[in-house]
Amino acid sequence: MAELFAREGARIAAVIIEPVPANHGLLPQRRAYLSALRDLTHQYGALLIFDEVISGFRLSRGGAAERLGIAPDLATFGKVIGGGMPVGAFGGARVIMARLAPDGDTYQAGTLSGNPVAMTAGLATLDLLARESGWERLEDCGAELERLLAPVLAEAPFPLHLVRVGSLFWLSFHEAGAPRTAAPLTADETARFAALFHAMLDRGIYLPPSAYEACFLSLAHRSAELTQLAQALREALATIA
Repeated sequence: MAELFAREGARIAAVIIEPVPANHGLLPQRRAYLSALRDLTHQYGALLIFDEVISGFRLSRGGAAERLGIAPDLATFGKVIGGGMPVGAFGGARVIMARLAPDGDTYQAGTLSGNPVAMTAGLATLDLLARESGWERLEDCGAELERLLAPVLAEAPFPLHLVRVGSLFWLSFHEAGAPRTAAPLTADETARFAALFHAMLDRGIYLPPSAYEACFLSLAHRSAELTQLAQALREALATIA
């Protein structure tokens, strides 16, 4: 990475990255890597942009940036910023945002930009999460699921790993263990996921239909639902052993 900046730094205007990649499995990155990326973009005058469409407001009030203690120049958010309403947003340092019209020379607009209903819903969501210790409860929920699944996965008839960041989790079917990069699944691994998906569906658990999709816990999930998931997984694995 440092060599790339040393060679191409003057031509790199921005680096856009998911700080917690969750679109090809859940692939937690080392904080040292993201911190080095922050240092290099500072050094070469490039923007560091965090794609927080999935991690924003889920991992903490400040998203992955707050959890990691790394401040990007800009961050993007999906409909969570509107409390689930159809809207998205980006934000960042005042000196950068000041470049936007009408104050600056960069035009940006969207059909739903600044929609008052969506913005009100977003504020209400944040207020509720703060008032009810939402982020702490989501972390506790994820930790409880991890404890429940540990003995189940240890007895699985094939390699199966739980990857978790807060309330985000993913079952990795990769033989070599949970990857940090977007590694493809073999035909056998894909077949195992398909069998497990249908076995879980038969037991009332609807996993994402792709082996590369992450799962999301919510404040609606309680110990009873987590226990149900663990038991269903134990039974499902037994049927495809």
